[in-house]
Amino acid sequence: MKSLEAVPTIVACAVVALSAGTGTASAYDGARTADSAVTTSRSAAPAVAGLCTSGALSGQGVAGARSPGEVTRRLGPLTRQHRAARGYVAGKGAQAAPGGSRTDGKPMAATIHPAQGTAFKQLQGSDGACATQSVSTQVRVRDAGTTIYTPTMYPAGGSCIELVTVYNQGEASVSAWDWCRSVTFKASVPIDSAFLNTYSDGRTSAYTGRVVKTSAATNTWAADLYNYRTGGWDRLYTQSGTTQARYDGWDIYELYSTVGSSGRSGSCDAMSGITFESANISVRTNGVWAAASPANSDTGYDAPNSAFYCPTRTYRMVNAYDHWLAVG
Repeated sequence: MKSLEAVPTIVACAVVALSAGTGTASAYDGARTADSAVTTSRSAAPAVAGLCTSGALSGQGVAGARSPGEVTRRLGPLTRQHRAARGYVAGKGAQAAPGGSRTDGKPMAATIHPAQGTAFKQLQGSDGACATQSVSTQVRVRDAGTTIYTPTMYPAGGSCIELVTVYNQGEASVSAWDWCRSVTFKASVPIDSAFLNTYSDGRTSAYTGRVVKTSAATNTWAADLYNYRTGGWDRLYTQSGTTQARYDGWDIYELYSTVGSSGRSGSCDAMSGITFESANISVRTNGVWAAASPANSDTGYDAPNSAFYCPTRTYRMVNAYDHWLAVG
């Protein structure tokens, strides 16, 4: 890999827009209209297209971030599930892909574990990714067997951090998973009105996040969120070492859920009527940014729509491979 010390800071960021339109999550609480169908979301893409390559560090931590103890209390129970999803074996790293089967043939932690979205190819010199990551105060997970990681973003190139939007029973957060040392969630900020007032643009339920490679020598990465009030990047988490995950990457819609006797998954009810969208997805190779395209990305993690056990759900790759959109 080309030395990263001689090129600008490497970014992997993701931003996903939720429409303020009918039936979708608003940027603020209580914005759901029940009398009409879901509309196409209003993309936040034009407003945030340049954020990933601009702006300076604020020198501040993410406002409202949880204490380490609170992160462990709230997200620690998900550790086994997330490790199993990647086929993680201590000392051997992750051996499976998002939405895929474990290589040892053992069952996954949940009944279903599908994914769809953009997969970043492992290329010589892969050193970053950027997109746009959705948040919602309207997701209601009612069964213990459902955990939604949508969107979740992990840059190609051996990142130490996966930036994950997490929803399960009583939990809605933007969180950082450590893939280099502890292999668990290590930082988190709840999705609430304070978060939206600081990290969304006030028009859409969307935040801009990045995972930045800050040192090639030590493979150090940092996860930052863009503060719309100050115009700077606030730091959520940093880690260094050797990744125990994969060297390709993703910006995907991923979940775990159980399927009831009706044939409908719990996630289908939790996400009903909510639009999730990832736009401006870009990758960086040898310090050069490019939109996600067939040259650097594909849909290698995609499961068929039927794998979600949700007949009302829709998904499409709006533009290959820098923009995907799902409803429900």
